[in-house]
Amino acid sequence: MVRRAHHERLKRMGPMIAALVPAKRLSQAKGRLAAVLSDEERRRLALAMLADVLAPLLAVPRIQTTAVVSSDPQVLALARSLGAEAIVEPPPARDVNAALTFAARALARWGIEALLVVPMDVPLLAAADVEAILDALPFGRGVVLCPSRAGGTSALALRPPDAVPFRFGPESFAAHCYEAALRGLSPTVLRIESLMLDIDSPADLANLLASPCPELAERAHDTRSHRALRDMGIPERLGLPSSEAKGLPPPARAARDRL
Repeated sequence: MVRRAHHERLKRMGPMIAALVPAKRLSQAKGRLAAVLSDEERRRLALAMLADVLAPLLAVPRIQTTAVVSSDPQVLALARSLGAEAIVEPPPARDVNAALTFAARALARWGIEALLVVPMDVPLLAAADVEAILDALPFGRGVVLCPSRAGGTSALALRPPDAVPFRFGPESFAAHCYEAALRGLSPTVLRIESLMLDIDSPADLANLLASPCPELAERAHDTRSHRALRDMGIPERLGLPSSEAKGLPPPARAARDRL
C-alpha cells in the first residue's frame, strides 16, 4: 500500500491532485502483440512504457502524488524505484476498472480532490500534455477526456475523483462520455496528438517507431519504449528499414471542445 509517512505529509498540504496508472500483470501484458513479440519482449516493452508514462507525471509539480496499481511485484518494484507510490491490487479485483476503483478510494482517504488516470500504454505522454489536461479540468465538478485514435481513453481527469465510474476497455471514450452525461456533466475533450496513439497492436508499434511527424518522431526516439524496441530488432521485424514508413498523421495542436 501507499507509504503512511508520505500520506501524512500530503494531508497537511491541503487539497491535492493525484495521478494513477493501472498496470496488468506482466504475464498478461499486451497479448495482441504476441504475433510479433515474444512473452519476454512484451514484458520488457510493458515495463519500458510504464517508465515512459511515469516520468512526465512525476515531473509535474501540481501532481502531489503519482501511484501505480497492479498485482505484479515487478511492476510495483519499478514504480517504487522511479519515485511513484505502489498500490497492491487486491485479489478480488475483476478487471482494470475494479483495480482503479480500489486505488482511487485508497488515495481519496488521504485528501485527494482531483484524479488523473493514465493507462501505461501511451509512451509519448509529455509533461506539457499533463499540464494541458490539468488546465482544462474545472474547479468544480468536472471531467476531462483524451481519446485514443482507436476509440479508447488515453487520459481521464476527474474532480472529484469519483465524478464518474471507470469504464476502461473497448470503446471506453464513448462509455466515459455516457457516464458523464448520466450525471449531468459535459466533459471537456482534449484531442492531444501524442495521446492518440496507444500501443495495442503491431500497427501501433510501427506508428511509434516511424512517425512522419518530426516533433513526435523526436519525442518517440527518446523514450525507453522506442529504445527497447530498437534493441530487440523490432523495426526490422516489422519491415521498417527507415523513418519513411507511414505512421501518425500530420502534427496538430491539441484541440479542445465541449460535448
